[in-house]
This record gives sequence, structure tokens and C-alpha cells, in this order.
Amino acid sequence: MQDETPSEEFRNFRAPARELRRQKRRRKIKIAAIAVLVTVLLGIGGGFFWLRSIENKLRLDPKEAQKVQKIVAEPEGNVINIVLAGTDKRPGLKSSRADSIVFIRADTKKKKAYLVSIPRDTRVNIPGHGMDKINHAWPFGGAPLLIETISDFLDMPVNYFFQVDFAQFEQAVNGMGGVDFASDASWYDGELGVQVRAGLQHRNGKEALALVRNRHQGNGGGGDLPRVSVQQDFLKAMLDQSIGSYTDVPRAANVVASYVNTNMTLTEMLGVGRTFAGNQIEMETLVLPGRGSMINGVSYIIPDLEAKDKIVEAMLNNKPFPKL
Repeated sequence: MQDETPSEEFRNFRAPARELRRQKRRRKIKIAAIAVLVTVLLGIGGGFFWLRSIENKLRLDPKEAQKVQKIVAEPEGNVINIVLAGTDKRPGLKSSRADSIVFIRADTKKKKAYLVSIPRDTRVNIPGHGMDKINHAWPFGGAPLLIETISDFLDMPVNYFFQVDFAQFEQAVNGMGGVDFASDASWYDGELGVQVRAGLQHRNGKEALALVRNRHQGNGGGGDLPRVSVQQDFLKAMLDQSIGSYTDVPRAANVVASYVNTNMTLTEMLGVGRTFAGNQIEMETLVLPGRGSMINGVSYIIPDLEAKDKIVEAMLNNKPFPKL
């Protein structure tokens, strides 16, 4: 049997060929690396302009932004206070209404957040307009007056404002593929043209919008207080089910930007997001209590001022909300 071990002469003959192949591989790797680097740089550049376009969509109207800036206060320490208004422009109305009003206090260091929903019929003092429903501050003076009204009512500064347009709310729900949510009744919403189904169902955007706007039947029927509770529950369900739901992040960001306006910059939002990302957030939620009352033929919710003071005290001292 012949010795199959390559001779020294044969190995020397193959060496240049191997080296040539190595050089070709290294050259291909370099070309690929340069291509990847160029792609990344282009991506960063494109990402920068995309982020700027998103931020431009999120901004308030310039005139309103200037007025808001005069009302809001600079955040102190790790705590930020936010007013969130869910507005809804109905057919036949020239201006939108503040259907949902939420005061949010978040401590980025303690990873804790408080959400206080204020029923829209709550009777408060609106600066320059006297005692009226709190949601009337929106048509009277937009975001600046609503912020000032809530700040005066709670005796707490406001740092940021978010307006969520319910007209686009259904797009957000559809963007995450729908939300599982239970209803204790079924009804037909003639304005939206959608049948709301009873029980735990996978809701599309239009059905979700009917649920959070409803004041007459089922979940939230019978007035403003139950409806606010439904809105809180639905937002919780959205948060719980949103993780991993948005597969197309750019599209999701554009959907969100299409129905949100804020005085918070994208940099500030990303900073807050990084702080809370990957951490267990302790969240306290509550609907400001009150009682229904008719005054001069108009239905109001008279707030429980003693309870309101206890709620504010709990937020200021990082304590659980009181049992009311």
C-alpha cells in the first residue's frame, strides 16, 4: 500500500493556493464588513430622520405649546407629574371634548406610578370661568386651561401633558392585533356601527372604542364613574397584552404618534422608557370619588374633597392609595 501522506514538495505546492484562498476570504470579509458598516450608518441616519419625523407628529400646535410651557413646571428630582386627556370629536361638533382625564405621578427611581382618573363631570373651579364640569376646561381653553384647572384642583404642579385622540384609538388597538377584554353586556353602537359582544372576547379597534366611550349599557353603563373604571381596566389590558404584540415597530410608532400630542420631547420619553424598561413597576390606580348631583338642571359629580386630599397625600408620600 502506498503512503498517502502528502510529500513536502506537494505541501509546498499547495501552500500558495491556500494563502490565495485565505486572502480572497479576508477580502470578502472586509467587503462584507464595509457593506454592513455602510448599512448601519445609513440606518442610523435614516433612523435619526425617522425619529425626528415621529417627534414632529407628537408635538403640540406651536401656539398651544407656548401657552402650555408657561403653565407647566420643571420636574423636580425623580418625580414627574403628567396630565393625560383623552379627547373625542363627535360628528356635528366643531371642537373635541375631554372625555377622559387622568393625572399620573411617576417616580422613576422608586419605579412607582399613580394613576388618578378624574370623571369628566366632576364639578371644579375653572380659572376665569367659575364652577363647572372639569372637561369644559378643554373647549374653554384647550390644554393650558385644563392643566391649570387640574393643577389648582389637586394643588400639585404638572410637568407634562399628553392628548390622546380617541378618533385614532381604534388604530392603536388594531395595530397590536386586538385586545382581549370582558364585557358584562352586549349592545349595538349605532354611531360607530359595531356590535359589542358580551363575555371575554378578542376586541378589534372599533369594538374597543365603543367599550371605552360607552355610558349607557353594560361595562360603564349608568354614568361617568363606572365608565372611567372601564377605561382604566381596558388601558391595563392593553399594557398587559402589548408586550411583544407590535411586530412592526416603525408602524407602531407612527400609529401612536398619529393619535398622541405632547409637550414631552422624544429624548425625554426615551429616557423615562429606559428607566422603567425591564423593571417591575408598582402601579396604583384609582377613580376620584364623588356623588352625583343635579344643579340648575345640569348633572354633575361633586368630588369628595376629603378623599381627594388623602389621595394627594398618598402620592406625595409614596404610600398606597387609601381605601375609600
